[in-house]
Amino acid sequence: MSNRSTGRGRALMGRGHGRRRTVSVLLALAALTGAAGCSENQDDASHLGQVPIPSAPASPIVPTASQGHAQLVAMGDAVALDLGTGQGRITATGPDLDLPAPSPGSAPPERSKGTITVRLHATAGSVDLDPATFALTDELGHAVPFTADRPSATANPAQDAVFTLSAVFDAGHSTLSWSSAGKPLATWDFEVELD
Repeated sequence: MSNRSTGRGRALMGRGHGRRRTVSVLLALAALTGAAGCSENQDDASHLGQVPIPSAPASPIVPTASQGHAQLVAMGDAVALDLGTGQGRITATGPDLDLPAPSPGSAPPERSKGTITVRLHATAGSVDLDPATFALTDELGHAVPFTADRPSATANPAQDAVFTLSAVFDAGHSTLSWSSAGKPLATWDFEVELD
């Protein structure tokens, strides 16, 4: 065993100034470490309750509707289709409202004529689109009557099916639903603002 010892060992083993100095240095280091830890904890505390906000995906996520698997989306959003006999993408946009020019001092209208455009693009096979398979409802669940600019349309990879639905829309929440074989496939949710 070696007889050599370090200065630190001598200071701790002995009595007097060396021990006091070492204890003072250790206490000072502990205080500095604690202070640094407190500032880190304070920084951490300033982030408590914050929720990270994810970035938007590079391209919009398009939900897929199929028989027995309907989709609810906002007006203007596309819905991919997998119908067995055909595949594609359907989009409903609008309503494009025919609002009268505002007059000073008058209240905004409670209703307005408008049109919704439905576009179906087939990527495989063909898909028939019949306006009778659509339903418009207001915020109370009442049916909103509409007329279509054509009786039906067929989409295939070479040609989209497009038609417009004309109706009188009340201010407030509304939905456009599309069904196939009596079962819903897609519902577009929208708000009619007339002011």
